[in-house]
Amino acid sequence: MTTSFFLLSLALGVATGALGGYLAEKKGRTQGFGFTIGFLFGLIGVLGLLLMTHKAQKEKKPDDSE
Repeated sequence: MTTSFFLLSLALGVATGALGGYLAEKKGRTQGFGFTIGFLFGLIGVLGLLLMTHKAQKEKKPDDSE
């Protein structure tokens, strides 16, 4: 494996990871989850994140300790 091929692969992994992190955050998940999926699975992972549904937000209940 040449150095240039390795650096290109690493750059593409980081780029798809960053895109995956952005998409995951928009869907209500953590950026770390999205980065990992995008980095490891590339464009297939980004496509999977695009197809993922929004995560339901938990409502904070008022504290009754007053």
